Amino acid sequence: MGVRIITDTSCDLPPHLEDELRGLGVVTIPLLFFFGLEECPDKTISMAEFLQRAAEVWPTTSVPSMGTFAQAFRDGVQAGDQVVCITITSNHSATYATAVAASQQFAPGQVTVLDSQSLSVGQGLLVLAAARAAKAGKSPAEIVAVVNELRRRLHLFIALDTIEYLVRGGRASRLSGIMAGLLRIRPILTLVDGELTLLDKARGRKAAKQKLIDLAHACFPAEALGVAHIACEEEAREFISEVASQTGFPEEAIFLAETGMAIATHGGPRTLGIVVVSQQGKE
Repeated sequence: MGVRIITDTSCDLPPHLEDELRGLGVVTIPLLFFFGLEECPDKTISMAEFLQRAAEVWPTTSVPSMGTFAQAFRDGVQAGDQVVCITITSNHSATYATAVAASQQFAPGQVTVLDSQSLSVGQGLLVLAAARAAKAGKSPAEIVAVVNELRRRLHLFIALDTIEYLVRGGRASRLSGIMAGLLRIRPILTLVDGELTLLDKARGRKAAKQKLIDLAHACFPAEALGVAHIACEEEAREFISEVASQTGFPEEAIFLAETGMAIATHGGPRTLGIVVVSQQGKE
């Protein structure tokens, strides 16, 4: 009996680490977005196509069905595995609640559902740690402990180019301190117990990127560092060089990932994020 890791497509990592997840047997359930009545599973079209279609009608998002989770859990259990499912933060998606409801169809101990309290590259690093722990023969309880320990050292900071897309998706109302005037500045967000929270504000894109670097550097010494972006890869690569220059973290060790379409629906183009895993003892 092994442990099968299941997650959703909010889990973002660079291609080589996504390949590792697949090699470790991680099952990824797609979040959904809609162009009008047309349903599209997350990460099944290119970002370029997504933005081209979104220019005509901005999409909405939805969670996978309970039946989709139940079938994924059933596949694992019938293969003789225990299941650990790690979802996008429950504070901004019903995905976790849906997975929990699906897990109740199974006997105690067969399926464990864990709220990542994170998203995108933050969630990705937690899923990767869980998958590596499963490969090492850890039990579900031990995997949960690994994820919880890493989560305490994980810091995710996000610079939005505008809050327009959060407003469209109905997510801005939950951000303490967000007001209409912020449409003209760059909000800097972080996650506090899984809740997106306004941490700072920057006037101009250059200032926003500098704040991201300063916030990340304050979490050093770091064991891992990565950058996420929405439709601004060239700028993100230049940003990585600046991060390395200012922090001394090796540039070649800073990974780069693009988010999926479901996250892009709420963040919007030109969003940048930086994730830091502090070394143990520097939470």
